[in-house]
Amino acid sequence: MRRLLAGVSAVAAMSLSSAVWASESRAPEGIQSLGAGDAVAACYVDTPAWEYLQPGSCFSMGSAYTTQVVFGVQGIDQSGGRYVVQFLDGTCQSTGYTLDEGNICLRTISRYQTLSQRVQVYDTWTGQWSGVLTAYASYEGLD
Repeated sequence: MRRLLAGVSAVAAMSLSSAVWASESRAPEGIQSLGAGDAVAACYVDTPAWEYLQPGSCFSMGSAYTTQVVFGVQGIDQSGGRYVVQFLDGTCQSTGYTLDEGNICLRTISRYQTLSQRVQVYDTWTGQWSGVLTAYASYEGLD
């Protein structure tokens, strides 16, 4: 089982304004890279198995009445501080950062429930936002 809280730290960068990020971070001369438009919302439902973020939607079955869903973003390299990831709608119970998944949003899901999570990504090199991205998580019970 993933130890969600062990590697999670607070993401102070999300509180900084995008204008400050844009003025301090620029693409090195001659380097082209993927932008915010390449980002994809992703998720996994945490179970005793080892899970990975799945683009667009995720599904799991289990006997626990509730478990955690991890929402994140794929398609961009979040390790260098180039991107600001904003989870929308105030639905995250907690947010953080892991080396494996980048910025994450944790939410509790109950059996026979489907959750959606919206997210936007800001590219500090180009000053562009992604569109609103959505991932869907479903959890079914083993009765």
